[in-house]
Amino acid sequence: MNKTADRRRRIKTAATARAVSRLAISKERVLDELAKLAFSNMADYLKIGADGQPRVDFSKLTRDQAAAIHEVVVETRTEERDDGPPIIITKTRFKLTDKRGALVDLGKHLGLFKERVEHSGPNGGPVEMKQYSDIEAARLIGRLLSRVTRET
Repeated sequence: MNKTADRRRRIKTAATARAVSRLAISKERVLDELAKLAFSNMADYLKIGADGQPRVDFSKLTRDQAAAIHEVVVETRTEERDDGPPIIITKTRFKLTDKRGALVDLGKHLGLFKERVEHSGPNGGPVEMKQYSDIEAARLIGRLLSRVTRET
């Protein structure tokens, strides 16, 4: 690596470290934020009225619960009536963030999901395996090492 590229790499690494430190970004904080999204529950944002109908209620949200809200849409319209003053109707819709994605990310971090990789040989056939004795293996390793030292 030339001196300029090495210097750029060191500057970039130092800048990244400063940004991470300044923003207090840590593995624990990222996992905590993922957990807020993954374990959010729609019931925390609703109140069931006397008529049995759900109503959006953000009045007692914690900061952690608010972190899981992806979108809020409030629509207000006025409806004219023949028998009295107009009625103002307000509709509120909201979406929470993608729980599944956050759960998958947490699961991967915790090692809950194992990725399977299948290897095959030429034309999709079996991978050929060859057994070497200790002496044969030592000779192969010696040849590889001598080739590498000649190339550098």
